[in-house]
Formats: sequence, C-alpha cells, structure tokens
Amino acid sequence: MTAAPEPRWPADPIEAVAEHWQQEPFFALFKVAVEALDEGYARIGVDRDDMPLRGVRDSINGGVVGSLGEAAARLCLSTQLTPEERLGATHEVSVSYLTSARGQHTTAEARLLRRGRRVAVADVELRDATDGAINAKIRVSMGIERVEASA
Repeated sequence: MTAAPEPRWPADPIEAVAEHWQQEPFFALFKVAVEALDEGYARIGVDRDDMPLRGVRDSINGGVVGSLGEAAARLCLSTQLTPEERLGATHEVSVSYLTSARGQHTTAEARLLRRGRRVAVADVELRDATDGAINAKIRVSMGIERVEASA
C-alpha cells in the first residue's frame, strides 16, 4: 500500500503564512508581529520602543513607515496565493504621510484592492493603535509569478 502523497498546501495556510513571515529578517530586526490574517487582509504591529530608527519628533522613521506598509501588503497578498504562485517583485509603493507615527504601538493594516493574474494592488493604513489616528496611507502594487512545475 502506498502512502498518501504529502499535501502541497498546509491544512491551515493562513497560520503557515504567519509563521513564515515571522522569520523574515525585517520582521525580526524591528520586532514586527503578525497580529491578524485573513484572506486578502493582514495586520502587523510594532512597538515604538523596539524601533531603532527614529524620525521627526521621535517618531518611526519615514522609510520604515513605507517598509511596514509594503510588508503588510505583501503579507496580505500571500494569503491569496495558490501553491502554483509566489510573490513577485514590488512594482510601486506610494506613501502619503499624514501625521508622525509617535504612538506607543503602531499597526499597518492591509487590504487587497485588486488581484489579477500577474499584478495585485493593496491599500494600507498605518495608524496609532491607541487613539486610531492614521499616520500614513500606503498603496502597493506587486507582481504575482507562476511557479514552474517540477518534473
């Protein structure tokens, strides 16, 4: 009797996605936590005290704000990929800075706006978790690549 083939996708793909992303260097360096995931949705968070790069008025550095938005968007898209797909390159990141990210805990909440065969677009709100103030609006477009079938 032959054993059943190993499943190509984990039983709980959302949990597997979260575990994978927590190991990424950016998440480890800045102590970014995956707080919530669902299909086409992701929320990550970071404590300002854990952030070594500071910007204006002791806020989170503007470049890190953009990177948090991109990371949340890519995490969001990864919840929608099939086993035959993988994340491609980021095509564009557009950041509108509204207020300094000076809250004790900051979240980046991403929602998938559109997912095509080759390109996806996500909208991200970076906000102070305490008072809900929006610090930045970020739009990210990313590629989707097909994985070649192995023989």
